[in-house]
Amino acid sequence: MARGGVFCIEGQWHRDLNERGSVLPTLELLERLGRIRFIHKDAATRDELYYFLDRWLLKQYADYRVGFFAMHGEPSRLCLTDWDSVELADVAERMAGRCEGRRLYFGSCSVLRASDAALREFLDVTGAALVCGFTRDVDWVESAAFETVLLDVLANGQRHNAAELRMGSAHWAPLASYLGFRVIYANGRAWRPTVRPRVPAQPTPGRVVDRPR
Repeated sequence: MARGGVFCIEGQWHRDLNERGSVLPTLELLERLGRIRFIHKDAATRDELYYFLDRWLLKQYADYRVGFFAMHGEPSRLCLTDWDSVELADVAERMAGRCEGRRLYFGSCSVLRASDAALREFLDVTGAALVCGFTRDVDWVESAAFETVLLDVLANGQRHNAAELRMGSAHWAPLASYLGFRVIYANGRAWRPTVRPRVPAQPTPGRVVDRPR
């Protein structure tokens, strides 16, 4: 079976250049297991982000249908560094009409704590099949475990709601709820797990400090 393709654009998690936090090991794990193929690029400025998005949306990369935005975040905003950010609406405008069939995952704290109307507008403008991500600040290790499974499902799931089915299962729904995970589809339907979270808070710093998503 052909492996699904993931395009990842990663922001800068730290000012300290010695810090090595990255989502790259998660992508490499899935690749080594034969689950995905991936392209990974770093971006620290809006121009770099837009350059790589423009390249990804060329026809030659059409089989990399999952877009993974890994960076700090705030509601409706991607933070490339601690001083350079971009609104989701601006990202949508840049990708306007070029994301047909793409599944977009924002691995960032709180980005999807936006209104349903704003996220539906994002999908209308881009033409993407769905957008998913977190509505709260998330811990690095917990979210990494979650997105290892999520990326596999997004890349290889044949059904349009494959991520919803997996993350809404009895095994994953408690963690999905705890992380504030949600999905918005191009048809306007929104989904989030209905179970109560049962995952205890961890003492380690979350992505807000070390890798706030």
